[in-house]
Amino acid sequence: MKNDYVRGGQDPNTGGYGGYGGGGYGAYGSYGYGGYGGYGGYGGGSAGGNGPTRSLKDYVQMFQERIWYLVVTFFIIFSGSILYTFNKTKVYTAVAQVQLFRDDSSALGNTVEMEQNQIRTAEDLNTQISLLESITIIQAVEQRMQEDLRARFMAPYADAFSLSGPLTPDEILMRNRKILPRRMSLMIGVAYSHPDPIIASQIANFFANEFIDYNLKLNIDASMKAVEDLRIRADQQKDRVEELDLKLSEYRESNNAVSLDNQENIAGVQLARLNEIKLTNKNIYDQLETKWNLIDTYRREGRNLWELSFVSDQQRVSGLLERISSTRIQLSSLSKRYREKHPNMIQVLQTLQEAELELENAVQNAVDKTYADFTEARSNFEVSSRRLAEKEKELIDLSKTRVEYSSLLRDLEVQHNFFNALNQRMTTEKAQVNLKNPNARIVDQAFPPPEDQPSSPNILMNLAAGFFGGITAGFGLIFVIAFMDDRVKSAFDIEGTIGLPLLGVIPRIKKLDAESKAQAVASNVDRHVTETFRTIYSSIKLNEGSKNAKIVLATSTVPAEGKSFVSTNLGLTFASHGEKTLLVDADLRLPSIARTLQLENSEGVIDHIENDAMLDDLIIKDVYPNIDVLPSGGKSRSPTQVLGSAKFEAMFFELRERYDRILVDSPPLAAVSDALNLLKLVDGVVYVIKYNTVKRRTASINVRRLWESDTPVFGALLNNISTAHTSYYYSQYSDKTYRDYYISRDEDADLEEEISG
Repeated sequence: MKNDYVRGGQDPNTGGYGGYGGGGYGAYGSYGYGGYGGYGGYGGGSAGGNGPTRSLKDYVQMFQERIWYLVVTFFIIFSGSILYTFNKTKVYTAVAQVQLFRDDSSALGNTVEMEQNQIRTAEDLNTQISLLESITIIQAVEQRMQEDLRARFMAPYADAFSLSGPLTPDEILMRNRKILPRRMSLMIGVAYSHPDPIIASQIANFFANEFIDYNLKLNIDASMKAVEDLRIRADQQKDRVEELDLKLSEYRESNNAVSLDNQENIAGVQLARLNEIKLTNKNIYDQLETKWNLIDTYRREGRNLWELSFVSDQQRVSGLLERISSTRIQLSSLSKRYREKHPNMIQVLQTLQEAELELENAVQNAVDKTYADFTEARSNFEVSSRRLAEKEKELIDLSKTRVEYSSLLRDLEVQHNFFNALNQRMTTEKAQVNLKNPNARIVDQAFPPPEDQPSSPNILMNLAAGFFGGITAGFGLIFVIAFMDDRVKSAFDIEGTIGLPLLGVIPRIKKLDAESKAQAVASNVDRHVTETFRTIYSSIKLNEGSKNAKIVLATSTVPAEGKSFVSTNLGLTFASHGEKTLLVDADLRLPSIARTLQLENSEGVIDHIENDAMLDDLIIKDVYPNIDVLPSGGKSRSPTQVLGSAKFEAMFFELRERYDRILVDSPPLAAVSDALNLLKLVDGVVYVIKYNTVKRRTASINVRRLWESDTPVFGALLNNISTAHTSYYYSQYSDKTYRDYYISRDEDADLEEEISG
C-alpha cells in the first residue's frame, strides 16, 4: 500500500506539490462531500502540478484575522488628523500675479542692447522663477519691513525654533513663500501664507515688487557694465588708430611715398614712352640686321653687292652703274670700228676701269654706312631695352610700396571705422540705460483673504487624508504583519508551503473541557465539528489510497495541536459508520487518550510490551459502539525502545487482523522522534496542524521527515480555527439556508441514545 503514494512536485519548502499517486487529494472536492480541493483552488491546482496560489479568500481571511490592526491604525491616524485639523493655527494665503515680458521694453525702439533680458525658452522662464525663489529676494523683502511690521510679522512665531535656534525672519519667509507659475503663460503667482491675512498680502506684494526692482537693478547694472566695457574698448581702439596713423606716416617718409599716386602716374607714362622707343629701335634694328645679313650672304657667295637694292639705291652707286653701263655700250660700238690698241679704245677702257674702281669704293662706302647704321641701331635697341627694364623695376618697386602702403591705409581705415562704431554704440547704450524699463509688471496686487477662508487647515482634505491614510496604513500594517508571520493559518500555507493536501478544517469548540472535546462527535456538541469529521471520513473513504488503510497515525509538529482530539473524534466517526475501530495511545511520554475519554490508564501498551500482558486484558472494549481503546498504560522511561521493539510490531500485526480501523495517537514530530518509529507499521499519516500556532518552516521540515520514510501522508487537518474564520472554509454550508441539511434534533437525540447504549 505504501507504494501507492508517490510524492509529486518539488521540495516542500518551495510549495506547489503535485497530487499523490493514488489519484491526487485535489479530487476530494469533486465528490460533493465538502472536500477541500475546491476551496480557492487548493488541491485541484496542486494535483494539476501547477502549485496552489493565494485566492481572494486567503486575503479576506488575512484581513479578517487582523481586523483590529486596521481598526486601531485607522482610529489613531483619523483621530490624529481631526486633532491636527481643529488645533492647527489658521493660516491665510495671499497671491500677487506678476506678468513677465518676453523682451525688454525700450523707449528708443528696436535697439540692440549689450545686456538683454529676454524670455524665449522654458530655461529662461525657469531662470526667472529661480531668481524669484532666491535668498537675495528674501533678504530684500526682510529689509523692506519696518519695525512695527516686523514685530507683527514675527508675533505668531515667537515660540518657534529651528535646529540652529529661534526662527529668523529669513527662514520664515523662505518656508511660507510659494511661487506658482501658470502653465503655458508668462504669468507667475507669488503666494505668501501667514496667520495674519493683512501681513500675508503685504509680504506677497513685497516679494512681487522686490522681484521687479531687483530684476531692473540687475539689468541696469549689467548695462552699465557693458557701457564701461565699451568705453574701455573705445579707448583701446583710439590708441590703435593713433598707432597705425603714426606707422603710416613713418612709412611714407622712409619710402618717399608722400605723393605715391603722382609717382605711379609719371612712372606709368614714362614706361609707355620707353616702350614705344624700344619698339621703334627694335624695328630699325631688325631692318638693318636684315640688310647686314644680306650683305654677309652676298659676300660669302661672291655676288656683287650692288645687286642689293639698298646698295644700288645709293645715289653715287646708281650713278656709277649708269656711267659704267653707258661706257660699256660705247666700248662695244667702238670695238666694231677699232682695235683694242686704238687710242679711242684705250681711252674708253681707261674710263671704264676708273668707273668700276670708283663703283667699288662707292659700294664699300654703302656697306660701311649700312654696318654703321646696324651697329647704331643695335646699340639704341639695347639702351632702350635697358631703360625700359629699369623703369619697369621702378614701377614694380612702386607697386610693392603701394601694397604695403595700401595695407596700412586699409587697416587704419578699418580701425578708425571700428573706433567710430564703438563711440556711437557707447553713446546709444548710455541713452538706453537712462531709459531702462522693468521686464515685468504686477497684474494683480495681493489682497487680504477673508478671515473665514483660511488656506490652512483644509478641513475636508485633512479629514479625507486621515480617513484614506488610516485605511491605507491599516491595510499596509496588516500586509506587513501577515507576511512577517510565519505561522500556519490557511489552506495556502498547508498546500502551497508545507506541500500537503488539506483534508479538513476543524472549528474551535468553546467553553468545553478536554474530556468533552474528545467526545464531541459522540455528543454532537458542535454540529460544525461533527460535520467536519464526517467530511474527513468521506474524503478518506473516497480516495483509492486511503480508503483501505487500516492503521492511520495521527501526529503533529509541536505539542497541544489537538492530535489526540482528532484521534478520538475521527475514531468515533469511523465507529459511527459501522467500522470496528481501535484507538491506540502510542504517546508513551504524555498519554492523553484514556484521560480525555475518562478511562483508566493503569494498564496498556507498556504492560503488553514489558510485562507480556495479554491484549484482551488491556483493551477497553465498547467505550462507544464499535470503538475500543488501548491505553498507553502510563509513561515509559524508554519509549523509543518500546516503540521500536519486535513485540510492538507484532502487536500491530495482531491488531490489524481484529479491527477495520486502527487510529494511533503519537507524540509530536518536532519534540521527539517517537512517531518516526511507528511509520513502518502504519498505512498512512494524518498530520494535525493547530491554526495560528506552528511555523510553516518547522512544519515543512517535519513533513519532509515523513516523506523520507516513504510513508503516505493522507493530508493535513487544520485544527482549532476560530469561528470568525470558519466561514472561509465552510461558506458552502455555514449559511442559514443549509440548516435543514444538518442532523435534525430528533435524529440527534436518537444518535446520542444509540451511542450511550
